[in-house]
Amino acid sequence: MKAAPFQGPGEIAWRDVPDPAVEDPGDAIVRVDVVTVCGTDPHILRGTCRR
Repeated sequence: MKAAPFQGPGEIAWRDVPDPAVEDPGDAIVRVDVVTVCGTDPHILRGTCRR
């Protein structure tokens, strides 16, 4: 499947990643239908987010 995993400040790209799998009894696989951008997201991408 495709994902855009965070690699570091300024680095974003679609990548092929393995499909999720249930490994433990408490695991669940969910389907994401909608996402939004939070005001913190651009700061994380730029590397200017404070903890």
